[in-house]
Amino acid sequence: MDEGEKEQISKTAGMGAGMLGGARVGQAVIPIPVVGSFAGAVLGGVVGSEVGKRVGKAIINGATAFVETLRDGGTPSVASEADSPEP
Repeated sequence: MDEGEKEQISKTAGMGAGMLGGARVGQAVIPIPVVGSFAGAVLGGVVGSEVGKRVGKAIINGATAFVETLRDGGTPSVASEADSPEP
């Protein structure tokens, strides 16, 4: 998976989560049916999309490393200092 795909997935996931959370907050702040939910969902989607772009790639990279560690039987795929020859 390349960096562009990771960014797109992160942006979409952030937007979805932001819209859901924003709709709930918007309904609580503006108790007019539909208006509060819509305003909150729009604002939450924008904020969630930006947060997803910034944080999502790190989460995907961490999850990928974790899965690779489990697949390799608990040994990290990155060479440690003990494995490198001394100068």
